[in-house]
Amino acid sequence: MSARSGLDAPLAGSRVAHYRDVFHRFARVEAPDLASPMYAELAYGVSLDRELLELAAQKRRRQPAPNMLFAAVQYLLLRGGSYAGHPLAAHYPIVSGEERPMEPAMPAFRDFCLTHRDEILELIRTNRTQTNVVRRCTCLLPAFSMVQRESGLPLALVDIGASAGLNLNVDRYRYRYLRGGREEATWGHPDANVALEAELRGGGAMPPLADNLVVWFRGGIDLNPIDLRNEDELRWLRALIWPEHVERHERLIDAAAELDRSPVDLRGGDAAELLPQMIADTPPDAALTVYSTVALYQFPAAGRERIIRTLTETSLSRPVWLVTLELKLEDIDDLQDPTLAITRFASGERRRQLLARSSPHGWWIEWAA
Repeated sequence: MSARSGLDAPLAGSRVAHYRDVFHRFARVEAPDLASPMYAELAYGVSLDRELLELAAQKRRRQPAPNMLFAAVQYLLLRGGSYAGHPLAAHYPIVSGEERPMEPAMPAFRDFCLTHRDEILELIRTNRTQTNVVRRCTCLLPAFSMVQRESGLPLALVDIGASAGLNLNVDRYRYRYLRGGREEATWGHPDANVALEAELRGGGAMPPLADNLVVWFRGGIDLNPIDLRNEDELRWLRALIWPEHVERHERLIDAAAELDRSPVDLRGGDAAELLPQMIADTPPDAALTVYSTVALYQFPAAGRERIIRTLTETSLSRPVWLVTLELKLEDIDDLQDPTLAITRFASGERRRQLLARSSPHGWWIEWAA
């Protein structure tokens, strides 16, 4: 196999500089913010390695290059066999079952990428980020409580970019909100299998949580819905979890078990096209609550505009609430902390309210004053 087997033509100098900056920022900002010293090390190493930059650049349009490269590698390690026998596996606690060794991971990472270049290339070119970060429900629960309180109605939830649909079971988990290390609020049944926690920052007050969130409809749309009963699809979802976050792997398994007990209406296709029919299938006497969690950045602008048109037209006959926990959409390779907002559609008009700023994984929430 030649050194460039399976790769496109070499990147132009300006594109190399672009991806170098992307990985450098990931190393300086995103990985440290999300408590992943290993990804910080690897991202910095990749930023200095043209061959790995060119490999990562083969990702699909509107997909974040660092996440895709790192997920492809972890996916192969999770497969086991000869992949898990590589020295790199020792740096992945979920694979090795041990703490990471003290030596740098980058030399083994580079060797793994070059040894399995073609497999990694195939994964990068054919997959997309489809994280179902269940902890983001810590942001959704207060927002949905607002909708139920305003409407006085049960909810009809529609998740755009639903992946496996785990966040549609928002009311079946238990929650704990802390401020300065002290418990400020709890919610949910104490025996729920999935426990979620978030730290409240700043001086803003969290909206009151509903005593009992009533959900009449749970539907999700995704271009490629994840079937967690499929071992390969579950492995890809796990591969998107960062190596040190062992508890997230465990939470994903528990949430998958809950989904198996309480299935949702999950449909495959373009959300911009399928949304009108799913809305038509919701109970007309429920509060229509469409939401997305770090998913809209994957939609082309025309698709996002079509979704807004659908919600605006729907609001001529019934009110609609759009809850978004989303990144800045201007530059996929320069992701910032997402913002939580609620947009109310009524009589063809819409009004947006910023609620909070949040960790991308829901670890902390800073509510607006």
